[in-house]
Amino acid sequence: MASYFQHEADAPGRRVRLALLTGLLLVLLARPEARAQQVLVQANVADDTIKTIFGPNRRYFAHGYFAYGLLAGGAGTPLRYGLGSAELRAGGRFKVRFSQSLALNFDLGYAYQHLDLDQKPGKTVPTPTLHRSESLGLHQIYAETSLRLNAGRRGNSVGRYLDLLAGGGWVAGTSHTTEDEPGPGIGSVETTERGLPYMRRWTGTVGARLGIDRYAFVARRRFTPAFAPAYAAWPELSRWVLGLEIGLF
Repeated sequence: MASYFQHEADAPGRRVRLALLTGLLLVLLARPEARAQQVLVQANVADDTIKTIFGPNRRYFAHGYFAYGLLAGGAGTPLRYGLGSAELRAGGRFKVRFSQSLALNFDLGYAYQHLDLDQKPGKTVPTPTLHRSESLGLHQIYAETSLRLNAGRRGNSVGRYLDLLAGGGWVAGTSHTTEDEPGPGIGSVETTERGLPYMRRWTGTVGARLGIDRYAFVARRRFTPAFAPAYAAWPELSRWVLGLEIGLF
């Protein structure tokens, strides 16, 4: 009986001690030293490595681009120069940098070339017949490599550069389109022939590209004949394409 009353008498003291211990624990946890395991900075090591390796002026860089150029230079087959005789390109580029001043590019893409043939007496390609308008179209899958020479300090940007180009392409599709006035009451008749046997299927080009960041001036020259060997006597088409390129990055 005495033990029971003694236990009841000590209960308030135990409650007080428990409350003091709880308060002391809360104070300690509130101190900065008690939160030694708190995460202050989070970083993904893999992401940091990728940012170091990939970038406009890192070891590796990849981007897409569009280019538009006009045909230029003398040609045996007369052309109507201007927007009617032009080339459109869309492709992707992978760059490997060897040093601050030297890199190598690898391109793969699609090019469409439209040649507006001049309609004057004496024309021979592809026939002597004169039309209201006449054109050749070439769809090409190309691959190109270029040696890049960089100039100046640029940080992590493409900067100023000169590319020396060499490439080749496969002519995947060809077309010959004519427009005529057949007779009274008919506005015009357009005829398109595809799969032209007289167009060469493989082409080779060399050139140069001078650029600043995403913008560049490009000049290419085709060194292979435009026509198949069986039509080697035909007058040559324009070999030069001069234009602008815009990088997508």
